[in-house]
Amino acid sequence: MTPLHIGALAKLAGVKSDTVRFYERVGLLPKPQRSTNGYRTYEKDDLSRIRFIRKAQAVGFSLDEIRRILSFHGESPKTCRCVIAMAESTLSETETKIAELTKFHEALAKNLRGWKRRSPRSAAVEFCRLIESAEIHIPPTKLR
Repeated sequence: MTPLHIGALAKLAGVKSDTVRFYERVGLLPKPQRSTNGYRTYEKDDLSRIRFIRKAQAVGFSLDEIRRILSFHGESPKTCRCVIAMAESTLSETETKIAELTKFHEALAKNLRGWKRRSPRSAAVEFCRLIESAEIHIPPTKLR
């Protein structure tokens, strides 16, 4: 694969060029090489890393957590303990989130069936109330 400029990399990764620059600034993506005319140039590994970051975000990892995951190197006992601890925590959080979302899914499906039968004018208000009453744990704000 020939080196990519930022726009091409961003397009292939499904992000904006600003996102690529942001990932560089916060240390998730290594500083790129520069061509003779000063343009950033990226390799296949950079594309893979951005895709990994996006997938990790999609399953709920914060950028700080992703940075930590990316920093794990080697197979030392300390690294293995860190990975296992993070995996256990992630599994627990995922199980909780699935249970919460399943409960919300059931309530939403039930309400939607009722709204379709009744065609209520208040569906928007009821929808907002349903969201407000959802028993969903909201974690502290994380940099995403």
